Amino acid sequence: MRLRFCFAALILLLTPAAVGAQAAFAAASCANPPFGFTTNCGYLRLPQDYDKPDEGNIAIYFIQVKAKNHPSKSDPLVYLVGGPGSSGSQLLPVSFRKYLRAFADERDIIIIDQRGTGESAPRLYCREAWDQLADILQSHHAEHAELLLEILAACHQRLTRAGVQFASYHSDNIARDIVNVLRALGYERWNLVGVSYGSRLALAMMRDYPETIRSVILDSVYPPQADIYIDAYYHGERAMQALFAACAHSERCNARYPNLEAVFRALYEGLNQTPMIATYKPPRFQTLKIEISGYRLYDWVFSWLYEVNSIQQIPKLIYDLDRGFTQSAVGLGVAFEANMTSLSLGMHYTVQCQEEYDSALNRDYYSMVEAHPHLGGYLRYPVEGVGTLSRLCGLWQAEPRPLAVNDPVASDIPALLLSGNYDPITPPAYADMASETLTTAYNIVLPHVGHGVLRSHRCAVDIALEFINAPQSEPDSGCIAQTQPIAFE
Repeated sequence: MRLRFCFAALILLLTPAAVGAQAAFAAASCANPPFGFTTNCGYLRLPQDYDKPDEGNIAIYFIQVKAKNHPSKSDPLVYLVGGPGSSGSQLLPVSFRKYLRAFADERDIIIIDQRGTGESAPRLYCREAWDQLADILQSHHAEHAELLLEILAACHQRLTRAGVQFASYHSDNIARDIVNVLRALGYERWNLVGVSYGSRLALAMMRDYPETIRSVILDSVYPPQADIYIDAYYHGERAMQALFAACAHSERCNARYPNLEAVFRALYEGLNQTPMIATYKPPRFQTLKIEISGYRLYDWVFSWLYEVNSIQQIPKLIYDLDRGFTQSAVGLGVAFEANMTSLSLGMHYTVQCQEEYDSALNRDYYSMVEAHPHLGGYLRYPVEGVGTLSRLCGLWQAEPRPLAVNDPVASDIPALLLSGNYDPITPPAYADMASETLTTAYNIVLPHVGHGVLRSHRCAVDIALEFINAPQSEPDSGCIAQTQPIAFE
């Protein structure tokens, strides 16, 4: 861990009125600073448990990217990443290049590693998952969830011995951390851009700290009232139908990959009966034997729908597998699976088990399977599936947060909601759900992208720029009409 506790340098004690608890700044070197910009980085020491401030501290890492122009606007843009469990500092190079740079002429950009992630401390990463990544990737589909549960149990035990107070890792405290950092940096009001779980975090900040927020961009909207653990299966099916329809309506795609849905469904059933075994060697890694079951294929296609570049390849990859050619599909599938180790899994499941999981028994999986019978076996494959999720959250010893944290957020703060038509996890329907209680909301769908709209198309960035400059007026979304359909390979 490269955490640098430099509390001897640049110490600044802040009054409880400023941040709600005694805190201390510590200077630090900048992780992944954008080239050509002045950056200031450091840590803010805060209580791990705000209700028990004497029982230990955490260190929240931040990067302040100063605006190119001087003088700059007084209200910065604050970048809230998703997951939960992603790291803002780790994602900064790509996010800055793809869209944050567009806002950096006039405004400071603030990146904060949420508690448990990135350079903040303690880190709730499960190194056990990285250590056993080869076993995870080579696991039989019937053993996959059990293996992950075993790995997560070992991670939880290690973090418990290290003194992690899991009950303090939830959205309310993460939002409070962020507000404390921003106030300590001298800002009074700010603009938020929250992506995926970051949009849920932004909504929590709109609810709890409305006086501090000038405008909000919600990208791939995840409202607190959504039941993502059951919705994901419905929304995944919806996104796949959008994919199949797009290929059928594309003369080029339909000619190359006719009857794509029928081929996929038959392949799914066939691989569940007789999985393929593929040999694959990732760069700088050992040779792996990858079992491709129908469940795993479904999981891969679901994941590939996140990114435009991978959406373009899906018809070809399905046909490749149907013809017995495995290398391209396995390479892309393994890459998506391996990404799990870059997520702070300890933070992810701590937040989700407190805020999303109340009781698996109350979730209507049976109606879902009745509507989509082919997913009955698939539900036993992921660790978040029926049966396993209750065991995971029991292991995590997470007490559910008060029901009010899942209430719709009512606000008159101007909000731009961006959705992608192919998004399998936070679909346009979630933006509709969130906007019902937002009185100044502009709800925009980009038809040819998946998850993470701002990073996917310049049109979304242009809309967001116009919005942040005049948040009380509906931005011009005319550029959407000029966007091109997915160019399938």
